[in-house]
Amino acid sequence: MPLSRLRLRLAAGFALAFGVGLAVLAAAALGYLWRESNRRLDVRLDAVASGVTQAVARELRETRDSSLAFVAHEVLAEWPRNGDAWIILDSRGAPLAASDTAHDAARVLRARATHPAPRFDLTQDGADLRIVTDSSSLRLDAAHAWRFDVIAFGSTEGIEGDAELLAAMLAIAAPLIILVSLAGGYVLAGRALLPVHELGDAIAAVAPDDLSHRLPIASSPDEISALALEFNRLLERLDAAQQRNRGFVREAAHQIRTPLTLVLGEAAHELATAHPTADRMRATLQRIGTAAEQMRRRVDELFLFAEAEAGVRIDLDEDVELDGLVLECSDLMRARAAALGRSLALGTIEPAIVRGNAPLLREALLELLENGCRHGGADAPVTTDLVVADGTVVLTVRSAADSVEADHAMSRGLGLKIVAWIARGHRATFETRREHGMHVARLVLIEGPAPAAVDPLAPATIP
Repeated sequence: MPLSRLRLRLAAGFALAFGVGLAVLAAAALGYLWRESNRRLDVRLDAVASGVTQAVARELRETRDSSLAFVAHEVLAEWPRNGDAWIILDSRGAPLAASDTAHDAARVLRARATHPAPRFDLTQDGADLRIVTDSSSLRLDAAHAWRFDVIAFGSTEGIEGDAELLAAMLAIAAPLIILVSLAGGYVLAGRALLPVHELGDAIAAVAPDDLSHRLPIASSPDEISALALEFNRLLERLDAAQQRNRGFVREAAHQIRTPLTLVLGEAAHELATAHPTADRMRATLQRIGTAAEQMRRRVDELFLFAEAEAGVRIDLDEDVELDGLVLECSDLMRARAAALGRSLALGTIEPAIVRGNAPLLREALLELLENGCRHGGADAPVTTDLVVADGTVVLTVRSAADSVEADHAMSRGLGLKIVAWIARGHRATFETRREHGMHVARLVLIEGPAPAAVDPLAPATIP
């Protein structure tokens, strides 16, 4: 199995984070070791200096007539041989006694001559020492007064050696630890990415022709669950788009089938005639032309329907005179209405201007008139009204409704879906209803200027 680059990146990030943490921990450990070792050395040297001072003071009290040099040698003789290094000096700085076994006393005295501080480190003459001085004075009476110094010192080489040893061990162990963490991180990354692999398998199981499948979502919310949820939402949108596409194909086939059948039937019938005449051929061609015109109009409607389903933006960049548009559309539809055995009529037509898209508003009105002529009854003319009230323009098309089936056909046609899309693009409302035995289609627009461009909403059903 080839190495996964994603798992390698995750493992490298894990190892890097682990290495940084290890470096911080090592630096903290070295710092703690250094401070603690120095603190313990200072405590020990302070204890040695204080102990020697107390021992000298005790001997002076017990033997008042003894010299300070005698007392210093007595203290040296009684002091346990435990490796403590110290020097007793008189008030003039002359050494009286020393417990030094490493022959460092001479270097300490030379260094103290140039460093009067009570505590300092000596890093010269081949020695790494810490030196602590305790100055004391003892006065028992006028004849018995002494002043002396006690110097305690110890090597710092052990501290430096321990720190260097720990640093060397960490330097050797760190690469090994990082390599182990890299391998462990690669394994852990594989386990962490297991839900992603399961999600990929579930996605691969989604068939292109069946988008109803949904990915499983874990009960505990996490990043994988959020990704699966978003993918399910994407599948829902794709499924809806696929259903719309299938509906469009069915609608296109249904809309084009009738005029195409009429064209083919008329052509076949005329071709089968043994002795065609000019008048007969002219009448046939007229019927074929009418069917072709109907088919052309259906194709135009289907293109508009496809744009409506895709949510195409409608540009509202014209001042449209709706009263003139009503007169124009009524004149254009008179021949069509006569061919269908219907008549057109104009009711109340008031002057009205709206901001919108003139070709689409013309298409909407033609669709309403076509719908009324095709599905409405012959008992009453298809009547158009245009009324302005309270900042709105109400365009109404009424036609007789013969039956519930005809009323249903009038309310669910392809043309009315296009009108609904045009209405949404103009921020208008559109409704169809039955009133007093009449089918009413009403389009309510905003009078005056409107936004230059409006995003249509998602496809909606017609009330």
